[in-house]
Amino acid sequence: MQPAVPIDVDETNGIWRTDGLPMVYLPRHFLVNNHLAVEAALGREAYRDILRAATAKSAIEWCEAQVRGKGLDPEATFRHYFQRLSQRGWGQFSIDLLAGRRGSISLRNSMFALEAGQQPGQRVCYMFEGFVTGAFSFLLGIADPTAVACEETYCACDGQHDHCRFDFEAKL
Repeated sequence: MQPAVPIDVDETNGIWRTDGLPMVYLPRHFLVNNHLAVEAALGREAYRDILRAATAKSAIEWCEAQVRGKGLDPEATFRHYFQRLSQRGWGQFSIDLLAGRRGSISLRNSMFALEAGQQPGQRVCYMFEGFVTGAFSFLLGIADPTAVACEETYCACDGQHDHCRFDFEAKL
């Protein structure tokens, strides 16, 4: 099986692009090890807050670029965002509920849960909360992604579930 996402490599500088945006291809353990090192240094809650802001910003920027490049409407862009994340190896996202100002997303084969193994009571995929808040704030046209609440309600690594779940809603 070949990747479902188109990868264009610039012959002069070697930069990889997908959907017109520069990309980096790297081993999963490299990203996870860096993630865990920063979490250990800062503490999970502080790191979670930092990641939420950074990944929400990135999600919004990606969605805006897709509207400019592909002319998708906001809901199609939201759905395309999670399809692309799935195609890039983060895990398999499915939008289970998208109803007005709330929704839920399931994530199977999360790279973080797979690397973590069984950790009863833990939720290690919190990095994706910002992905969700950014994409959902884009969908709703909310300028401030902190106006969207998202929580990883359970994780595949907890030993009780076969996937992770994220519930989200606009706070306004």
